[in-house]
Amino acid sequence: MARIIPVLTLILAVATARVAKSESPKEVLAQINKDSFGNSVLSVLQLQLATGGPVGEIQILLNNIASQLNGDQKKADKVHESDTVAFEKIIADLEQEIAYHQTQIVALSNLRDSTTEALGEAEVEVRVVTSDIANNEKSFADESATRQSQHDTWVRKDAEHVDQIDAIDEASKIVQHLQAGVAFAQLKSRFEKVQAKLMESKHALFKPLINALTQLASKVDNKSIIKILELLAQIRQQLVASRASLLATEERQAANWEVQSGHLQEEHKRLVERKAFLENSIVQFKVTIQEAVEDLEDQTLFLEDAEDSLAIQERWAAEQESQYEAQTFEREQYIMEVV
Repeated sequence: MARIIPVLTLILAVATARVAKSESPKEVLAQINKDSFGNSVLSVLQLQLATGGPVGEIQILLNNIASQLNGDQKKADKVHESDTVAFEKIIADLEQEIAYHQTQIVALSNLRDSTTEALGEAEVEVRVVTSDIANNEKSFADESATRQSQHDTWVRKDAEHVDQIDAIDEASKIVQHLQAGVAFAQLKSRFEKVQAKLMESKHALFKPLINALTQLASKVDNKSIIKILELLAQIRQQLVASRASLLATEERQAANWEVQSGHLQEEHKRLVERKAFLENSIVQFKVTIQEAVEDLEDQTLFLEDAEDSLAIQERWAAEQESQYEAQTFEREQYIMEVV
């Protein structure tokens, strides 16, 4: 039917004398005759003119053409309606796809930004925790060294007290032997060893005792012996009390260190676990950021493709609509002229 319209236009132009001045009626008729439909119309006209047949048959032909044009318009209307429904579905789907990609882009951008912020905070905190671990380990080492020094001092002083008490006990035995009438000459070797040991200690507590023992070595008398035995008993009592005090201090310091070291170890465990958690989080954050960036790039490309498709569909729809309206207008004009 598309070829009928221009031919029909020429025929109508000839019938109504609406031809261009540059074209003669013969030229127009020659153009019509070149088309099969135009040739058919001219043949009917020639036949009618040659036989003197009724001109009404030509009108019947034109009515048939008008009817065919109406039929073509109805078909075109149905195609247009169907295309419009399909187009609206495609547009709706594309707009929904565009909205989805836009939502994904916003969500991925927020995920990337929030995770980047969390990554920065975790990296700062892991440096702080690493420093705290180093300080904790230094504190433990320093306090452990202090505690070991305290213990070593106690061991040394306790050993000194044991030696001093042993020396006092040995001195007491020697003096008691002298009191019992044993000759000093028999005890001299033991006496000198005890005296030397007491002098080595350089303890101010032993000075009166050393002087008394020195006098006893030159002159043995019962009064001096009793005085020395009392002095030995007093010194031994003081040494035992001092040793007990040192032991109590050692036990208290050991108990304090047990508590303190427990706190330091618990804190160290907590810090190490926190650092491990942060380091694992940093790895996960970096993976999340990388995946978000990649997905963001993909969604951006998908969005651009969907927007391009929408633009293409809209242009195609506009072209189809324009073509439909133009063809409809032409058919309406021809039908009006034919009828």
